[in-house]
Amino acid sequence: MTSIRRRAALAAALAAALAGCGFHLRVPQTLNFDRIALSGFADRSTMAEEIKRALPEGSHIVPSVLDAQVVIEALIDKRETLVEAQTAFGQVRELELHVRLRYRVLRPDGTELLPPSELERYRDLTYNETDALAKDTELTALYRYLQSDMALQLVRVLSALGKPDGPAARIGATLAASAALPTPAAASTAASAAGPELVPGAAATH
Repeated sequence: MTSIRRRAALAAALAAALAGCGFHLRVPQTLNFDRIALSGFADRSTMAEEIKRALPEGSHIVPSVLDAQVVIEALIDKRETLVEAQTAFGQVRELELHVRLRYRVLRPDGTELLPPSELERYRDLTYNETDALAKDTELTALYRYLQSDMALQLVRVLSALGKPDGPAARIGATLAASAALPTPAAASTAASAAGPELVPGAAATH
């Protein structure tokens, strides 16, 4: 019984620590619209795929802006891998993963519901050429993990929007967008605390 209580306390502490750094458990959100179009994303964008997965039940992506109630327009959708440390012989020892989404939310007629806002995540990853295949698999899984978290934050922003045809359409959305952007240090700390074992699909390629 003591062991059960101890595990429960550790789980609660971890959840509180992650929440404090901008990471949250998956909680169903309620949106005031159900038809959403994505614009400006590259073909086969992994960020767009994570947004589709993060949408709550009852909301879905439509192929045409004309069929949508709101449009998420990607102004910048990129992920990059930077070399943070290497040996004197040029062998890579540490990488930094960087994911960035700059976006805005519009009505189908182009009226802006939410001005340009940003979501950003960072994560450091140790690297060793002798274990390149496993590290590449881990890198892919971590990118998906970071983008999944960003997609959930974006859904929280959308949930703060009023009905797209109502007078209070923008109430709370700008504040929600600001709160959804943690500092790079906080995001890196939270991701490190989560560790690869908490990354969904870490053992599989994407």
